[in-house]
Amino acid sequence: MGNRVWLSLVFLCLGGDLLGQGKKLKQPQEPGKVLVTGEYEFIAKDEFGTLGLSGAMMRAEGARKAQGFALSPQMQKSYDSLLTPFEKSKGLGTANYFECVAWYKQLAATFPAYCSLQSIGLGDVGKDIYVLKLNGPAMETMDRFGNGDVGIEAGSKVEAKPIVKVLINNNIHPGEPEGTDACMILLRDMLFFGQYWQQVLPYLQLHVICQYNVDGTLTRSGTSRANQNGPVEYGFRGNAQNLDLNRDFIKLDSRNAKSLVGLMAMEQYDLFIDNHTSNGADYQYVLTYFHTRPEKLQPGLTDVLLPFEKSLKERLTANQWPTAPYVETIKTVPDSGLFAFWEGGRYATGFAALHHTLGYTVETHMLKPFSQRMLGTLAFMEQFLIAATSPSLRNEFSTVRRRNVDFAPKPIGKWMPIQFQLDQTKFTEIDFLGFESGYRPSEISGADRLVYDRSRPWSKKVKYYDQYRSTDSILVPSAYIVPFAYGDVIQKLKLNKVVCKPIPFDTVTMLRVSYISEFKTVNHPYEKHYMHHGVKTRDTVLAVQLRAGDVVVPITSVNAKFVVSVLEPRAADSYFAWNAFDGVLMQKEGYSDYVFEDLAADWLKDHPEKRAEFLRKKANDSEFAKDSWGQLNWVYKQSAHYEKTHNLYPVYRLD
Repeated sequence: MGNRVWLSLVFLCLGGDLLGQGKKLKQPQEPGKVLVTGEYEFIAKDEFGTLGLSGAMMRAEGARKAQGFALSPQMQKSYDSLLTPFEKSKGLGTANYFECVAWYKQLAATFPAYCSLQSIGLGDVGKDIYVLKLNGPAMETMDRFGNGDVGIEAGSKVEAKPIVKVLINNNIHPGEPEGTDACMILLRDMLFFGQYWQQVLPYLQLHVICQYNVDGTLTRSGTSRANQNGPVEYGFRGNAQNLDLNRDFIKLDSRNAKSLVGLMAMEQYDLFIDNHTSNGADYQYVLTYFHTRPEKLQPGLTDVLLPFEKSLKERLTANQWPTAPYVETIKTVPDSGLFAFWEGGRYATGFAALHHTLGYTVETHMLKPFSQRMLGTLAFMEQFLIAATSPSLRNEFSTVRRRNVDFAPKPIGKWMPIQFQLDQTKFTEIDFLGFESGYRPSEISGADRLVYDRSRPWSKKVKYYDQYRSTDSILVPSAYIVPFAYGDVIQKLKLNKVVCKPIPFDTVTMLRVSYISEFKTVNHPYEKHYMHHGVKTRDTVLAVQLRAGDVVVPITSVNAKFVVSVLEPRAADSYFAWNAFDGVLMQKEGYSDYVFEDLAADWLKDHPEKRAEFLRKKANDSEFAKDSWGQLNWVYKQSAHYEKTHNLYPVYRLD
């Protein structure tokens, strides 16, 4: 594109037009504004028509190519010093840790009145994890350098409230780094071209985690993502403990997770974006995404999630971004049908939901060029923030939260779901852009292998299963009691801003307790643990000895979702499932057969009702009748010799 054309585009930009890429939209994106489009310099060619518009990217190209027109000389000099590693590499590279930190420090130093860079803590590698905090309301009248310049007015008669609080997380998987580079371009655009965000910034507090998995970000190569198309170098999925940080939000094994969980629990964000790259099937889309499942949310929060999702989808479509739900296939290929991903509390968005934050996960397609994936991530975040702060929605996040969370009745004595299963009897049909697939002999094994034919794209309806049903529920108590012995559990609760009130003296009280009657354990280590699943319990009421220092965890309307999900042992991501209470699963005392045989015989004589039960079991259970050790052990477990703490779940309920 020649300089004359670029000057024309910049002239339109300065006149208030939003710039995009590709084709002119049939409908203007903003009232009175025309979208001017062209090719992006650093973005790979769009083969399937699945790249859309990004105003931030077009303005970035205008500022680079038509210097002195889009920005004042002072601003242009600052802008040029903040070119990103993505731009310097012409769309082939991503920022490493040191480049990213230096860039953000410079951005914050350039605009001290509107943003700040803070460490939220260390990763396991010992490096700082940074968050950039952008204070949108301060930009209503933009003294952009914070030193008294006139700035650009960000809109007339704009009220500073309500405020929508948004957190964006990048590099949880450093091999999927699109969000790192997209956020740099996005934030720079907001600060240098604030006039284009005049209906967003007054209502927005935006926090961006620059690179969350700092450990993996430092471990760079171009080989660990075997199926991914760029960038030339990127980080590694595991952190310094080789943990997947997108499985660590409940168990908190890493310093990284403790740092981010502390931030999320303290700030109580309205919305959350976690940026990723997909794995799996091939299809035409660059951009796919999913939001947290409505079934797991506090009742009433869907009153804002569903209209927000509708608005976001409409904006992406209007900006020529075809999207699909994150591609999880019923069988091998998308034509077999798709299902909605269920993200438990171990995942970023699943954890966010436990704190009543509406979470979105962006999944750009691994086989698309890195530059296209970065552009898709950037465009998604642009439209996400515009939709969130739109006049019809910006009041709703705080209003709905106050009504359904902060001032809602406590759910004490009500049933709360803790396990869910995909309902395969219910589906909708959605439009999908895929490729023909088939099989051919593998050159490695000779067996049939799956292939997609990109020369044969298709567009058709596929089944989408997006409803989950509850399979297990619990009766919410008024409080839980956690013994002092489990200090690690208590600290995790406190990090999540859950109030834990110490008991001041020893006492005995009647409490509802659970015995672990059945559970299964995985055969191989999973994220540093041997997880339990398929847990079944037997509830009863016992007189429990409580000690000074044990803590009471009162249930509130705010903490109930989180507390129940971690303290109820049958919940999928409970602390019990993550091995926090494994000590109770091991019997500490036993018996020698030759000694206990006589004691058992005497005990049965002294307990005729148990003797009758024993004889019935022998008569009705042929395996038991042949098992001499099992019979003796049955008697032992009925007697006073058997320790009552074996399999007793050591968290108690006060009803």
